[in-house]
Amino acid sequence: MSQPKIYGLTPEVVEKLKQIALSKTGKPSISKLAKTLLLEQLNLEPKDNVNNYSNADSQRNKKRLEIQINNDQLEYLNAVSGQHLMTSNAFVVDIINHYITGHPTLSNNEMQALYQSNYQLLRIGRNLNQIARQLNIGESGGITTDEIQKLRTLIEKHTESVSEVIQASRRKFE
Repeated sequence: MSQPKIYGLTPEVVEKLKQIALSKTGKPSISKLAKTLLLEQLNLEPKDNVNNYSNADSQRNKKRLEIQINNDQLEYLNAVSGQHLMTSNAFVVDIINHYITGHPTLSNNEMQALYQSNYQLLRIGRNLNQIARQLNIGESGGITTDEIQKLRTLIEKHTESVSEVIQASRRKFE
């Protein structure tokens, strides 16, 4: 994660502030140091468990983990996560979930493909229901061989889309 730029401070001053922040707050965060000092001026205690920028309930269930990887690993993660339209962090979480559960998590691309495929399947189902209704009341239904072939083509496309998503999901962690 990139650090925010602090204008008007030299890199040496920033490093000294980080050291002060580490000793005073337990974290090398200049913004946390500033918040702590400002609250002290108001005679208020800083509340570490309050996060004004995100949902506190969802934050309680999440824990931060820091890892160190080499440049090749980072380039690989960035490339693969980009292919799946995911952040590197989300991709790493998917890898961990896959390892723990044995089931891969679908990427945004894969979820979109399944959504589109299911929408097409819904349309096919409606067409088949209309045909079945007409046949049940004794009408010929007016269905032609060409229309049946179109339905078959749509079903095959749906099957191929689902198959591609499943294969991509399996290949993701190979």
